[in-house]
Amino acid sequence: MHFRYTREMMAVAIVVVAILALYYTFVPTNCQDYSCYEVHMAKCASATFVNEESDASWYYTIKGSERESCAVEVTLLSAKDSDLGLRNYEGTSMRCYYGLGVAGYPEKNLAACHGELKEGLQSIVIEKLYKYVVSNLGEIREDLLV
Repeated sequence: MHFRYTREMMAVAIVVVAILALYYTFVPTNCQDYSCYEVHMAKCASATFVNEESDASWYYTIKGSERESCAVEVTLLSAKDSDLGLRNYEGTSMRCYYGLGVAGYPEKNLAACHGELKEGLQSIVIEKLYKYVVSNLGEIREDLLV
């Protein structure tokens, strides 16, 4: 009887260890600073990170390897007081793909990204460029004529 109870306890212990191993294998690490995120992104290891910048708060989730690249989901959590027009895109996301071993801020390189947030950021850039060209049309024309 004593031997049977020991086997059952051993089986329960093995199941608990297996569950914990699976949990820690698939649950992303919650990085508190950029250096932690950078290490995980370079290894393409599952992790999350909130980047608080002066104009916006970005939420990064390293999804893992896809198509021989590292996939990172970027969500705009909140736009802070600025004239960038980011508030219209709060809560939207984009997926970015980087080479394995590469680390950086995904929203800084939109060429590697796809999704609604990327389109919104590009429209902001185009609108700002258009306003700049219109407001400086006289100067631009003079430079072209010279």
